[in-house]
Amino acid sequence: MRSSPGEADVATVAHQLGLDHSGASRMVKDAVAAGHLVRETSEHDRRRAALRVTGSGEALLAAARQWQRHVFDDLTASWDEPDRRRFGAYLGRLADDVGA
Repeated sequence: MRSSPGEADVATVAHQLGLDHSGASRMVKDAVAAGHLVRETSEHDRRRAALRVTGSGEALLAAARQWQRHVFDDLTASWDEPDRRRFGAYLGRLADDVGA
């Protein structure tokens, strides 16, 4: 059973990260303990728990994205701009395909 549209649950995390349910559950538990996620009752199904990213989690995600951009820039520093844009677009396409 999948989470409702716009909501994430442990099964969603497991799917997105390619983990088994127990591994994703441990990761979610650690993220909740660290204050990056909170568990709430699903708005669509009161029997299910939904996950919400906290302000701390948003800051962590922003820092991770900034690090990714920095690494991309460093790795492709000697490339011309059209090649960098093309490669970046291909990486985005791959990420979209994997996340689908």
